[in-house]
Amino acid sequence: MSVIPLPRAAGTVPLAVAVDRFLDRFRNDPGTRTTYAETLARLAALVGDRFATGDLTPEVYETVMARWDTRAANTWNKPCPH
Repeated sequence: MSVIPLPRAAGTVPLAVAVDRFLDRFRNDPGTRTTYAETLARLAALVGDRFATGDLTPEVYETVMARWDTRAANTWNKPCPH
């Protein structure tokens, strides 16, 4: 899977702030918000919520997303059991 990191210019934004701003876009779409929040919570658990977004590497994203490697394509965006 190919992962594109967040822009380096965002490096001064703590991950928790970036996640809140991103999820705020989906206030009126609880299903989408829940799906993104679940994945972003895994990212925060891996690196910590004070980690700056610009410091995230492709390897960090790959670690978070690897849990779907064995999932069928039609379930890729659905929450994955722990």
